[in-house]
Amino acid sequence: MLRYRPRRWLVHLALAFGAGVYLGGGVAFSWLWLGAAGCCLSCALLLRRMSRSVYLPLMALAVTLGLLRCAVIAHPVLPEEGSYAVTAVVASEPRVREKDGRVAVHLRDVRLPGEDRAYRAYWTYWPKEEGEPLPTEGQTAVFTGRVYHPSGQINPHGFDFRLYLLQKGVTLGITGCDGLTLLPGNKPLLSRWRQAIRLRLDDLLGDQSPLAAALLLDDKSDLPEDLAEDFQRAGVAHVLTVSGLHVMILFSCILLLLRRFSPSQRSVLLVSLALLGGYALLVGARASVLRAGLLMVYLQLGRMARRHRDPLTGLAAAFLCILVLRPLELFAAGFQMSFSAVLGLILLGDRVKILVKKIRNPMLQRVIHAFASTLCAVLGTCFPVGWYYHRLSLMGLLVSPAVVAVITLLLPVLIGLLFLSLPLLPLARVLGQGVALVCSALSAFVRVCASLPFADFLIRRLPFYVTAAAVLCLVLCTRYVLLNRRKRLLMGCGALALSLTLMFALQNRDVRYIQFSEGSADAAILEDGSQTLLIDVGEYGGDVAGYLLSEGRRDNYVLLSHLHSDHALGLSDLLRQRVPIDGIYLSAEARTTPASDAVLEALRQAEERGIPIHTLCAGDHLALDRVSVEVLWPDAGGASPDSDPNDFALALLLDLDGVTMLHMSDVSGAFELRAARPAQVLRVAHHGSASSTGERFLAAVSPDAALISTRKASEKTLSRLAEAGAMIYDTNEHGALTLTARRGQAWIQGFMQ
Repeated sequence: MLRYRPRRWLVHLALAFGAGVYLGGGVAFSWLWLGAAGCCLSCALLLRRMSRSVYLPLMALAVTLGLLRCAVIAHPVLPEEGSYAVTAVVASEPRVREKDGRVAVHLRDVRLPGEDRAYRAYWTYWPKEEGEPLPTEGQTAVFTGRVYHPSGQINPHGFDFRLYLLQKGVTLGITGCDGLTLLPGNKPLLSRWRQAIRLRLDDLLGDQSPLAAALLLDDKSDLPEDLAEDFQRAGVAHVLTVSGLHVMILFSCILLLLRRFSPSQRSVLLVSLALLGGYALLVGARASVLRAGLLMVYLQLGRMARRHRDPLTGLAAAFLCILVLRPLELFAAGFQMSFSAVLGLILLGDRVKILVKKIRNPMLQRVIHAFASTLCAVLGTCFPVGWYYHRLSLMGLLVSPAVVAVITLLLPVLIGLLFLSLPLLPLARVLGQGVALVCSALSAFVRVCASLPFADFLIRRLPFYVTAAAVLCLVLCTRYVLLNRRKRLLMGCGALALSLTLMFALQNRDVRYIQFSEGSADAAILEDGSQTLLIDVGEYGGDVAGYLLSEGRRDNYVLLSHLHSDHALGLSDLLRQRVPIDGIYLSAEARTTPASDAVLEALRQAEERGIPIHTLCAGDHLALDRVSVEVLWPDAGGASPDSDPNDFALALLLDLDGVTMLHMSDVSGAFELRAARPAQVLRVAHHGSASSTGERFLAAVSPDAALISTRKASEKTLSRLAEAGAMIYDTNEHGALTLTARRGQAWIQGFMQ
């Protein structure tokens, strides 16, 4: 029978420090917090001298230290925004975006005039000429660019660009490349090793080298997107990210090799530390690799000291070490899934062992233990997976043990093949063909599993308190909670009942119009009960897709005012993320006027998936439950192939539960009077351009409020709106704008307010 200690100080300290880090993400550094930490430490020392319990002051100290550590990292001191002469070292290989051809590169040692400190930056620019040489890692770049402060989350359930960069140690954004000069430099040693391994894998495995690079190096840059999606849908995407599984396999191989020489446990620990540390650096020192390495070191130290080794304490030690070094990892999906998987194994694994030991057949015992362990890990990760990816895979429960078994055999073979190629390259090439067949068979198996209709299913993002209640129930089912069954049952049922009551009581039932902040693009969502109408989807539909999937919106219709990329190209992202779409509505003139080839390709993909496409013109109506949509413009047949698509974009009059809104899309000033109707709210045309929203138009509409989707509206337009007496709400200043309508009353709130 396993023995458990009732109090685990390190576990409690790790949780307290993590709580402080979570709080520190939302507050700036203050000397007040440092004073609070000093008070907690003084209180702990005083209670220690009085032979009293120091538990509470130590927990408070851990919370305060976590808050301080995160506040310093999350709110760095930055230079003023503006144009600078920049000198920096290229820190990554360039990535060219398929949609617009923009080059994205990470920079280190960024030097700006008048600044003493060096920064890390995210640099984007458009090449001046086609075929222009791109920067390579290690080169020094000298140019003039605009320095800006990366923005945080600006849309509900949207992407937090600032946090993403801070997790990589990047604090600045830079755009532009005027006067670009690239000076020669040396690529870092680890990057050269990674590149050499990639080239050798290409030589040995041919077309299957991208899969091998993902498994061995966590390099998915050349992995086909459709194959990565198949791994995701089949529930085995975790094998493509170097994690505890890979470290465990490598550690087992090291022990197997060292066992031939009968080394001491100290020698095993030192050699393992050196090899695992080198591998961690090679794959980028990811949190999952560090977690697995630290946990194995803890267990090995316990074996050397012949002390009781508690896996939960080891996991807490790894958790604490990583957060001390990189506190913002707490907010990363990979970090949360990595620790959740191991936590599921630890909390539920002991019960699995007890049940499996009752099976007498050794082979059957191993198979069932592998399946049960996978199930425990999946149960642990289902909460972060559902939170971030909005889908759970049933297929993963069935095929993960088999795929993990293949990876367990394949990784040592790949490592051995690389070493064999050093002295015997021809023989390694021959053996590599067989390994390539295994990789090809693995890919084919995953594709078949992903193609099954029941492979995965869509789930909404549960509120935080429901997730916390579910986690509490999972913990209560383990032997780590020293309560009797009755208390566990009462506590679990009470937490679930309270959380579900709150979820249904706080559920929104009003009509809502959400104008997303998409820079100079345009996207909006109109909610009426379970029905959703998307009015344009922006150029990058990631935030729109994230919102729909997070909220569990399944009855969705897309209305595209015209086919410019900044209004319609996001449809490709919605299709890629498999957002449910019941129908698409276009202007009757949309395909007559010039349209983006990428948007037309997205429409073709939608038709291939069986999504019906309808056309609208002036006089048409759409009706939901409490919402009606009247099309005011364009008239049918008025456009020609040479017409400006903006002139024939859809203009809509919306009735939102008694609140009228005039949505002008990109209709130009030459045609806006054709759609002028009195309305309480105006969605300003063409991102606040000076060529639209004229005085005569405003006099006819007489809006009380104006919503502008833009990066920077024209001063002339803003002045005309102010003179017309309209309250102005700008996505550039307020983030996403949410208009809530209820029986003729309306409220507007910005996401960043």
